[in-house]
Amino acid sequence: MLTHLSQTRTRLLQVADGCLFATALLAAYFLRDAGTGWFHWWPLEPIQDYLWLLPVVAILGPVVLSGQGFYESPRPTHRLRALFAILRSCTFTVIGLILALFILRLQLARSVIILVGTLGGLLVYLRYEITFWLQSRTFARDQLRRRALWVGLPEENRHLREALTRIERDTLEDSGEFNPAAQPVGEFVRLLHAQAVNVVILNLAGMEREQATRVLLACSQEGVEVLVRPGLTALPSPQVTIDQFGGEAVFYYRAQSAPLGHLFVKQVFDYVAAAILLVLVSPLLVLIAVAIKVSSPGPAIYRQLRAGLNGRSFLMLKFRSMQSDADQQQAGLASRNEMRGPVFKVTNDPRVTQLGRFLRRYSLDELPQLWNVVRGEMSLVGPRPLPIEEVERFDQDTHRRRLSVKPGLTCLWQISGRNDIADFADWVRLDLAYIDQWSLWLDFKILLATIPAALFGRGAR
Repeated sequence: MLTHLSQTRTRLLQVADGCLFATALLAAYFLRDAGTGWFHWWPLEPIQDYLWLLPVVAILGPVVLSGQGFYESPRPTHRLRALFAILRSCTFTVIGLILALFILRLQLARSVIILVGTLGGLLVYLRYEITFWLQSRTFARDQLRRRALWVGLPEENRHLREALTRIERDTLEDSGEFNPAAQPVGEFVRLLHAQAVNVVILNLAGMEREQATRVLLACSQEGVEVLVRPGLTALPSPQVTIDQFGGEAVFYYRAQSAPLGHLFVKQVFDYVAAAILLVLVSPLLVLIAVAIKVSSPGPAIYRQLRAGLNGRSFLMLKFRSMQSDADQQQAGLASRNEMRGPVFKVTNDPRVTQLGRFLRRYSLDELPQLWNVVRGEMSLVGPRPLPIEEVERFDQDTHRRRLSVKPGLTCLWQISGRNDIADFADWVRLDLAYIDQWSLWLDFKILLATIPAALFGRGAR
């Protein structure tokens, strides 16, 4: 199924379900206010106290449903699976709302929140059944199917037909083939008219440019949609989109599968959260800086060139936890390196100061990197930035893919034992798992896991 069609369908269903959850909130309020039955325990608050919850439940409901995979199948064919997804989603939504009210210290009727989950689940399931019924009607199937004319070399068309999924086949009604190498354009136009074609599948593999141009011009004049298969070997890219460059259509292979909107939210959150944290911990930053200056000679802040996004160097900031000449001493400690691979790691490093051990144990030495996040050089969550000389020693091309995202203050490696990992390949494996599985929810979980890891010094030495 075409990605943009699938995404459009999903967005429409999510909007519909969001409206249903908002409707469930209003219905729950009036049911509770009516005092019918056993759940009217005390006078209900004015409806104005609940209005702010309308957009919350309208967004939260579809988001949780999406997290349960409710919208993944383009055709609702598994009722039991959908029912369990709705039950889980409504349960999580109710629990989330009750926890939020508890944290915010808002005294709203819990019975209304429980009714929201119950009624919202019933309405969404009713919408699901109606959608299922409509899509199973012959009239609906006829309207949804697109009359497709295949244009290209017969062998190439056969390969593409065989590669279609069952769902993709169900969305198309085969209206025949046209071979531009053996038939005139007039025959192509005649087929468009005779079959009332509404989409042309143009297979460019083995076709001359002039032939493809004539087909495209004819489709433009007839007002028929065109789906172009370039005939190129697909790259193993998570996401491919079409864009315009130099006035021509181009393929855009993105390095990440994450939606651009989610990446934008991540960037905004990085800026805002880092700026707020810098203000909140500023007294602690001053205290640590003074303690470093008093306890050992040298600057309080250590600056080092690290590899950022796509390997671009930036000046990373840390509180100095080693002697001021630590970089010059590293060559003499090469034989004690405990990390297999291009990076350098030594347990009980003699260059670390007494105060530095404390700072490292609780990750306090990393706090100045909040300024790197504000500057846009780092993110709160991402692979840890490595020194330039270590990146230059990468002996596998796949290692550089960890540079395809901004480096971060914390990462999966940071919460998975940190110094207990002795092989750089394992470190890279965790970073690539983060990149491939990235989501806002994953970032949130890593941030939460970082707090106890830092407070209790887990995995740090």
